[in-house]
Amino acid sequence: MFEKGSTAVLSTPDFPFIVAVKGAGIYSFEEGDWFLQYSLTENIYKLMHVGKYIFGIGDYGTILRYEPYQKRWNHTSFPTTQRLWDITGNSTGLIVTHGGSNLFVSKDFGSSWSVIKPFQTLATKPLIRSLLYDHDRIYIGTQINKESGGLWQYSLQSEELLLVKREEHSMISSIYKDCDGSLYITKGNALSGEGTIEKIERDTASWSTFQQPMAERAFLDLFMTDEKLYATTSKDKFGFSRIYEVFREGMTLLPIETVAGHGFRGAGFDNQLFISSPIESKWIGNMGEVPMFS
Repeated sequence: MFEKGSTAVLSTPDFPFIVAVKGAGIYSFEEGDWFLQYSLTENIYKLMHVGKYIFGIGDYGTILRYEPYQKRWNHTSFPTTQRLWDITGNSTGLIVTHGGSNLFVSKDFGSSWSVIKPFQTLATKPLIRSLLYDHDRIYIGTQINKESGGLWQYSLQSEELLLVKREEHSMISSIYKDCDGSLYITKGNALSGEGTIEKIERDTASWSTFQQPMAERAFLDLFMTDEKLYATTSKDKFGFSRIYEVFREGMTLLPIETVAGHGFRGAGFDNQLFISSPIESKWIGNMGEVPMFS
């Protein structure tokens, strides 16, 4: 573990891990050593590598863009006081992030932006919490909203909005799509106080819930590394969260480590994992040496 609390992490070909350190900026991390790359007081909650760029989004509409070849950072902000939680896109230049109930969309790797209001026809507009781009469609997960919360699908081409899964009492904190077309979501339920990971397979209509060895208040992030899927959680009453390996075939979860504070984001590089929590950053240097527990 490390004394530096962090709020986002990303693995890249140039650095094993790029880490958004809480209230300090963007650091590279390798084998226990930290190197400041860009000083920043605003917290960054998601880092994404797309095309030749690295993007980061966070507090007060903050958005960062880094061009590795020229080693140049661009720092700006959208006209919103909302915290930006997620960003998605593709290698042709499409970048999508959010502010409140709106989408900010760029088709040129963030050089220019337009605003899309996917929920403008709804009487109650939910706040956006998570995003996933997939074949001209944007999957949108919302914060808790009894009238219009849940998982939505918005078409950038037809501008059609479809409700994929209604959630009256749950926040959808992350969305992941597998190579076989299966869609995964992580949730936290304010009514039951228990979070879940759920999956719907391609061309089916019903959702399945992963079996859990213990109750969690919320699952926060899903990330793939070395063909393995992992999940992070919010902290429990003792102040610790867990890292799970997600077994997609058996629909089960295996806890493998703990972290002090909320496990906001995770990333992997080779046989290593890095988990970002505002309380501590945890680096697992060799997954083969980590004892599993129950």
